[in-house]
Amino acid sequence: MLSWLLIVALPMLAADAPATKAAKGIDFERARKHWSFRPLRTVPTGATVDGLMKPGASIHVDARLLARRAYLDAVGLPPTIEEAAATAQRPWTETVDALLASPHFGERWGRHWLDCVRFAETDGHEFDVDKPNAFRYRDYVIRALNDDVPFKRFVLEHLAGDLLKEKRIVDGLDQSTIATGFYWLGEVINTPVDSMQSMADRVDNQIDVLGKAFLGLTTACARCHDHKFDPIPTADYYALAGIMHSSRPRQAAVAGPVRSAPERARCAGLDWQFSGAGFECVDGRVTSGKAAFAATGSAISNTFTIPKRYLHVRLSGASEMRLVVDEYRFPPGRQRGQPFEMKWATIDLKMVEKRTAYFELADLETDAYLELDQLVFSDQKEPPASLSLARIPGERGDIPAAPFALATTDGEPLDVGIYLRGDHKSRGAIQQRRFLTLFSGTTQPPIATGSGRLELAERLLKDAEPLLARVAVNRIWHHYFGQGIVATPDNFGLTGQPPTNPELLDWLASELIRNGWRQKPIHRLILNSQAYQTRVTPRRLDAETVRDAMLAVAGSLNRTVGGPSVPVYVSPFMDGDPRGKPKSGPLDSAGRRAVYINVRRNYLPDSLTVFDHPQPISTAGKRNVSIVSSQALFLMNNEFTHEMARRWAAQPGQNITRMYQQAFNRLPESSEIAAAEEFVKSADLASYAHVLLNTTEFLFTR
Repeated sequence: MLSWLLIVALPMLAADAPATKAAKGIDFERARKHWSFRPLRTVPTGATVDGLMKPGASIHVDARLLARRAYLDAVGLPPTIEEAAATAQRPWTETVDALLASPHFGERWGRHWLDCVRFAETDGHEFDVDKPNAFRYRDYVIRALNDDVPFKRFVLEHLAGDLLKEKRIVDGLDQSTIATGFYWLGEVINTPVDSMQSMADRVDNQIDVLGKAFLGLTTACARCHDHKFDPIPTADYYALAGIMHSSRPRQAAVAGPVRSAPERARCAGLDWQFSGAGFECVDGRVTSGKAAFAATGSAISNTFTIPKRYLHVRLSGASEMRLVVDEYRFPPGRQRGQPFEMKWATIDLKMVEKRTAYFELADLETDAYLELDQLVFSDQKEPPASLSLARIPGERGDIPAAPFALATTDGEPLDVGIYLRGDHKSRGAIQQRRFLTLFSGTTQPPIATGSGRLELAERLLKDAEPLLARVAVNRIWHHYFGQGIVATPDNFGLTGQPPTNPELLDWLASELIRNGWRQKPIHRLILNSQAYQTRVTPRRLDAETVRDAMLAVAGSLNRTVGGPSVPVYVSPFMDGDPRGKPKSGPLDSAGRRAVYINVRRNYLPDSLTVFDHPQPISTAGKRNVSIVSSQALFLMNNEFTHEMARRWAAQPGQNITRMYQQAFNRLPESSEIAAAEEFVKSADLASYAHVLLNTTEFLFTR
């Protein structure tokens, strides 16, 4: 049955290919016959689905191997001796329920999603500048998966959470707004020669990730010309680009006191949008020090055209101020000097004159403030003559500092023209903002106001529902079995692989929809299935699980969920631009799981990269899995492995039998005990622990 289904899928692929290769005049009706664009088939539970997905409780399996594999797959940690004992004494379905209810489930599966959105907390390039508060997005993902937020809601929050009338508030934090930080997790060139080119590249990355992560489509291939294989014209690419160009990053207050002032106000000659309680307009100036010195907030101005070479800004205080032109954020940045005296700061705009720009202000610290009262464009390098006025900020007060998150807000609505051959200096016809024609057709209502992100989300969720569901369940299957039903999880187009079992894929997608788009029921189906319980293909643990498993058996695992990232440990062998080199964190990451290590693009931990942790550049729904000598050398020689071995051996009452239970979820055989005792005579227990951490049985599931 499986082979027959694969055979019938291949001619379908060949038949579709000519229609979608045409550079002009794409036949969308014919293109929609491709298997991934078709409606979900209504499938009875036939022999194929029944044989794979029926409960496997009556099937003979090695319960200890199954338990270890399920723990590592579902929560990314080996079972403790106590957990293994509990598993042996209860029905398998109860173990599955316990795994899905674990707070560590979200950590494990959240890391998979972070691969899809190229999560990182720095910009990369030369200086590897921090992305402030990006960790809140990581915590958002973990919490959403633990709470089994319906996948459709999850997608809606990513695309337009800040625009929703009904925000999802959990533990006092605005989860919907936090989700929109995913747009800004990509790389950033620190000082681009051509800021418009840099912005075009940023938008390209956003479109690329959006298409691959949610739809499994290589949408960004249409940047320079109509997609060579899939029915995505260049016009559609720039319709999406307009939505991205109409959106801005911001530091958004996601909890805290309600603002007494309007969300938008006019002062210092500009219209401003405020977030948090800190900033407001007082006597014609923008200030974060009037209401209370301890109040925090952020502000962004409306967009304006830079008319002259020099910009003179009169301000006081010591907080963040940037002029944003395309991708580039100009100095003066953090203002220092006389904290209570207004002074002029001058920005030379020679490279960006006549471009559009906006200001962003941020006061995210309780011991700082910022105040701005004049903005003057001039042909003169010297600022205007004016008196220095004393500005005394308000009292510290008892207003608590609001938590902030990297998020998105609407900028000035902008439809963009096609960049001919991808060149931003050569413009073609203006494209109205819209979703892909393949799904929503050619008569989409125009987007009248705002960025269009909310309309994008609504059309994607409605018109691309079958594909969205197929991509989502395939990702789950991929991480349990090592390969998806579609072997190319980020590419469901014509250059991707067809499903090996289209009937099963559509059945799982239908089950996802039937369960209100909640993903945990799909996990439960798979973990309880005959297919999962009888799988015997060995698989190497991924990078994070190798590290976390070592912490776990060593008794050093800190099981705290969420919170600010732990600084990365910078080993003497980590290469990177010294201008962005961070201060080293602890070797053991303070016992935190690998998902909580600060993801610095230029300084990814060598303990992760050696085991194929992807570079956070674009969507990586399928990691490389290598087995190379550098991994063995790392495990033999790295100080982290040696330290974990020492701690493991030093646990009270530690012995060979307990170590086998902790590492492998089984008792040692008599020959293994004899060999271990002989080894320890000439070495010590820590050296034997180091041997166990290097074994295939520790590093693989089967």
